[in-house]
Amino acid sequence: MDNVPLDTVSSQEEEFAIANMSTLSNYHLCFFPRNHAKYQKYAYFRDMTEDEIREWKKKYLFLLKKVTYQQKGKRLLLKSPTNTSRVKELLELFPNAKFIHIYRNPYKVYVSTKRLYEKFFPVFELQKPIPDEEADEVQMDIYVNMYKKFFEERHLIPEGNLVEVRYEDVVKDPLGSIEMIYEKLGLEGFEKARPRIEKYIESQKGYRPNKYTLDPKIMQKVAQRYDFAFKEFGYPKTLS
Repeated sequence: MDNVPLDTVSSQEEEFAIANMSTLSNYHLCFFPRNHAKYQKYAYFRDMTEDEIREWKKKYLFLLKKVTYQQKGKRLLLKSPTNTSRVKELLELFPNAKFIHIYRNPYKVYVSTKRLYEKFFPVFELQKPIPDEEADEVQMDIYVNMYKKFFEERHLIPEGNLVEVRYEDVVKDPLGSIEMIYEKLGLEGFEKARPRIEKYIESQKGYRPNKYTLDPKIMQKVAQRYDFAFKEFGYPKTLS
């Protein structure tokens, strides 16, 4: 996906494990796109019952305990876009959790996610796909609700436990961005990890991201629906 190689030992989002353990994951959209109304709420944790939230917390805690045991007690670094909308629930489980929020131009997020829907979902769908316009609405609904919830709950994170960084800055200076993250979150071990980080960055120098074009009508729709995000992140509504 997106020219990134995957294999059976690649690091993956813990959301895949939650989807394997329960129905409380929006990743089931991959299999049942025509049931999106049932699953998309799990992407932004709205309109859920107390029983559903309790079950999700139980499953999530069980999973992380297993991984922590397997990793002999090491701090876990988890990467899952769906956690963007779960700040409150995550802090209820882990009050001292540290958060790294990497944000990106909303236009680029839209086209990248659309490619995911078009290239990734058909491999796993067990139902006929929904029409493109409906899929677009689902995609935009998830983004809007996910980020509105994040902005509502971001203040709950204790001072010093959140660092926010632009995706473009990470691409431009990955080593400097990682060092900044270590420093802002008060994490130890950067100098020890530096050689391995530098080696990995060097190995990725040949990577070329996908090129996208955006229809002017769609661009206008994205600008309107994601207006609050453009303002919050400080991105212009001109696509460069």
